[in-house]
Amino acid sequence: MSIQEKYKLKGCLNISGDKSISHRSLILGAMSIGQTEIHNLLESKDIMSTVNILRKLGVKIKKDNEVWIVNGVGTCGFKQPKQNLDSGNSGTTSRLMFGAVATNPINATFTGDKSLSSRPMSRVTNFLEDIGVKINLTKNNYLPVSIQGTQDCLPLKHIITKPSAQIKSSIMLAAINISGKTSIIEKQATRDHTEIMFKYLGIRFEKKIKKNGQTQIIINGPKEILAKKIHVASDPSSAAFFTVGALITPGSNIEIKNVCLNKTRIAYIKILKQMGGNILVKKVGKLSGESIGNIKVKYSHLKSVVINKKLAPYLIDEYPILAIAASRAKGVTKMQGLSELRYKESDRLKSIHENLIASKIDCSIRNDDLIIKGSNEQLIGNNKITTYHDHRIAMSFSILNLICKKSLKIDNLKCIEISYPKFKQDLKSILKNG
Repeated sequence: MSIQEKYKLKGCLNISGDKSISHRSLILGAMSIGQTEIHNLLESKDIMSTVNILRKLGVKIKKDNEVWIVNGVGTCGFKQPKQNLDSGNSGTTSRLMFGAVATNPINATFTGDKSLSSRPMSRVTNFLEDIGVKINLTKNNYLPVSIQGTQDCLPLKHIITKPSAQIKSSIMLAAINISGKTSIIEKQATRDHTEIMFKYLGIRFEKKIKKNGQTQIIINGPKEILAKKIHVASDPSSAAFFTVGALITPGSNIEIKNVCLNKTRIAYIKILKQMGGNILVKKVGKLSGESIGNIKVKYSHLKSVVINKKLAPYLIDEYPILAIAASRAKGVTKMQGLSELRYKESDRLKSIHENLIASKIDCSIRNDDLIIKGSNEQLIGNNKITTYHDHRIAMSFSILNLICKKSLKIDNLKCIEISYPKFKQDLKSILKNG
């Protein structure tokens, strides 16, 4: 995908289904009574990890033409698995499924690939142990993780100090099958896809925003879920790559259709607009409770910004591609408080920094802040990009490659299949000559 200056991004694009919503559609479909039809499910490796685990737990899942059909087993219907439950590279799969199986009277051992096995799991399992689930972690923090579920879990008050939608969602999935009132307090609000899907599926809960900015979710279980057809909106995190591609590639003008406009997922658009990005967002309706719309993007001269650490929970997947935008912005961009990036598919803070430096872009790390000095000078390219098998690093530097004189030598493009198998195909579809 080595692109010369005469190329630009032009045209309309319909991208794949949202990853976060796809995971939740499958898991809640499996915990429902009846048959769930899922439309526009993302068919990436991460999502297939969730599909395969649910099948091992006795859930029948099949694809009929373009629709995925999940035959639910109810909130306490998972069967004793005969094999380990392999989460592959997917932190969402493992952490959400911990909560889903915790209230079932089964024993399950979760495994993952080398990358996932180096990521912390106690941040989720500590809460599940509090409610009475017996859990055994490797070195007290890592996969493999063995869970001995129970139907006698306690309804407790949980205070989450580390902003993480995965922690909150795992507790919420467990709470569906707990007798009594489970209360979850977040000191900082996080992505709310689970709450939106609960509401869409008719799972009653209470949500309060406190005066101090904390969020409280109350679930009075147990709850029964009735299956309902689910349409998955297009992934805003995937849209971010093409958005930045159009902003930094001269002459570009694109429109991305039916993108999920969940307010906890499009903070990057606000940042790019502050940088001077010509971006127009038009809401067009809702899909299964999620707002959707079209995003129009034109090439723009970008300027630097300071991104406050308070925005970190809403930008956790977009920092790599925002770093690419910052590399082409006039001035010095500061991204503050990126400690959580160190625990993603790779140490993303390190991955971004090393690869920007390799690409001759002025960049430094101070504590957990990333500082990038932008430039409009032509990038030579021809340097090696080490992805550390991280799909978002691979996609971000594929976008930087659009404006390099010579092709970047990206060491692993195959890892993109973890979250976006159609990335190369979709990028090619809007790449125009002249």
